[in-house]
Amino acid sequence: MLYRKLILLPALLLVLSFAVTSCSDDDDDDGGGPSALDMVAIPAGSFTMGDASGAYETNERPARTVALNAFELSRYEVSQALYRDVMGENPSKASGVKRPVENMTWFDALRFCNALSEREGLTPVYTDIDGSPKADFNANGYRLPTEAEWEYACRAGTTTPYYTGSSIADLERCAWFSGNANYTTQERGQLEANAFGLYDMHGNVFEWCWDWYRADYYGLGINTNPHGPDSGQEKVCRGGSYFVYEYGCRASFRSMLAPDFPGADIGIRLARTAN
Repeated sequence: MLYRKLILLPALLLVLSFAVTSCSDDDDDDGGGPSALDMVAIPAGSFTMGDASGAYETNERPARTVALNAFELSRYEVSQALYRDVMGENPSKASGVKRPVENMTWFDALRFCNALSEREGLTPVYTDIDGSPKADFNANGYRLPTEAEWEYACRAGTTTPYYTGSSIADLERCAWFSGNANYTTQERGQLEANAFGLYDMHGNVFEWCWDWYRADYYGLGINTNPHGPDSGQEKVCRGGSYFVYEYGCRASFRSMLAPDFPGADIGIRLARTAN
């Protein structure tokens, strides 16, 4: 299926060992720069999650009404500067402090969330990361968004494939994808934000979510604050990237990868449960 082919693209990046564009790794943070963390309040609400048109992938259906509590989401994808400040290293293939961090596994993402929470005196969300990871959604620390939170925040009240509209020209206004990114990440926040003030929800890098992937999960009737299946083989990642076509950047497009896969076009965006 097409979504399977698109999801194999990050692995192809590593196999091909393509040349990436590098830029200075000097930290030019001015107090609101790449090491800063800007969280946006996302209000509670309901939305139609998935492919309401019936024109796309079967794993995006049935579209259904999902209700979510309020939460917070970072305005930008996590930068290389912030990741390096917290973890003491930068795993990214395309270096640049204002670019999103990438080349990290889902487990790396959980460790980063806990480390940042501890640094800020917050209660870590995740336990037993190296065994059978568990999440305490009542904790006040940083975490990955759920798949439903991600799509709700991306759509920001819209129903079109992209929050800017339906055409490739609309996507170009808000996303770095295969049509305009020159096959490498770009600095965050250069293109059009959505109505919540979030940048790069489409394209640049895929973003890890908390949920295990299950193709038929939408049909199980879990429509209030869904956290995904209890187990699985792959984790959900959303949003598309600089390496995929416009089809894979749609708001409802569901990607999946093994949680121990460090994709060169996979990064993270932070969430927090609202206090």
